Amino acid sequence: MKKALLLLFLLMLGFNPGCGVTELDKASIPLGLGVDVDGEQIVVSTELASPISPEQIESSSGPDFYVISGRGPTVVEAARKTTLEIPRNPLWSHTNTMIIGEKLARQDMALFMDFLSRNRYVRKNIPVFVSSQSTPEEILSVKPPIEPHPSIAIKNILNLQEKQLGIYVPIELKEMEFRFLSPGIEPLVPQVSILESNTGKRLRLEGAAVFRGRKMVGSFNEMESRGYRWMSPRRIQGGLFLVPSPLHSGKQISLELSRSQAQITPKLQEGAIIMQIKIKAEGNFYEQNEVGELFTRERFREIEELANQEIKRQILLAINKAQELNSDVFGWGQMIKQNYPQQWDKAKGNWDELFPTVGKQIKVDFSLRRSYLADRSFKFQ
Repeated sequence: MKKALLLLFLLMLGFNPGCGVTELDKASIPLGLGVDVDGEQIVVSTELASPISPEQIESSSGPDFYVISGRGPTVVEAARKTTLEIPRNPLWSHTNTMIIGEKLARQDMALFMDFLSRNRYVRKNIPVFVSSQSTPEEILSVKPPIEPHPSIAIKNILNLQEKQLGIYVPIELKEMEFRFLSPGIEPLVPQVSILESNTGKRLRLEGAAVFRGRKMVGSFNEMESRGYRWMSPRRIQGGLFLVPSPLHSGKQISLELSRSQAQITPKLQEGAIIMQIKIKAEGNFYEQNEVGELFTRERFREIEELANQEIKRQILLAINKAQELNSDVFGWGQMIKQNYPQQWDKAKGNWDELFPTVGKQIKVDFSLRRSYLADRSFKFQ
């Protein structure tokens, strides 16, 4: 009897239109979602996958996606106004990329975050980007090479570059919300721009948006973003960085990072706050662009020390830029709260004044492990 009642209840749910059930042939799939401002209006743009059946794939020559935008005084109305042009109900839970317009980011994120915190359809684990010198609508309209959908291409580029280059750290919607809600930590969000070339438009990751409070206040460049990644609390893997050659001035060596772990501990010294930053990393010798033997124990020790200096330099670039912008993207305030809760209660009210004065002690320990297929430098005969 209980099973029969349960089955009847589920059937009633399935046929009740108030429960948000949508027939697939009446639905559209939004892959990317962008939000920006234009004057007093909120602009919501969505990239919709073109509905093509398996039988039509080979013969179809039309676009793989469509970009639709709606405008309104609030995010909700702007989003729903897209249905004035969409003949199918958008399933927002399928969105896999979020793009925030630079104008909106610099004006006031409060225009957008309340909508996100209430909306149950947008998943919290999607990556977030900030557009640079372009609107989200323009970025979502760029046809990328190889990948048919721009929103998926942006997401794949971010994941690929972190393993291959190690520059920009992905941030998900839930992490961005946490950083906006929590004192002592600010968001750092990768930026995406449009690259104009002779072969057309391309999407490119370029910089990372730095926030303070409710607004974007600046950007990290490539090197500053690398420095931020070295201090990531999670264990990082993959990436490439260059160090000067110990043999010839002006020449460089490519080192590939295998793994790295940062340990950051706040200390109170004579009333001042000092962040002790320890980096333990290891990697491999990947390439040299000069003639000369580098595969000796003494040379390897020199290269390891040069790597220590380069990693420290990148970290200092990130810290100096963050303190210049007065944005605690590293979460040092949160670390002080965990280690010295009483001191944090006194400091949190004027953390904006204290953060730029926080000292740092950096120690890096990089170890070379291997050199791939060759154990000697290439030698011409």
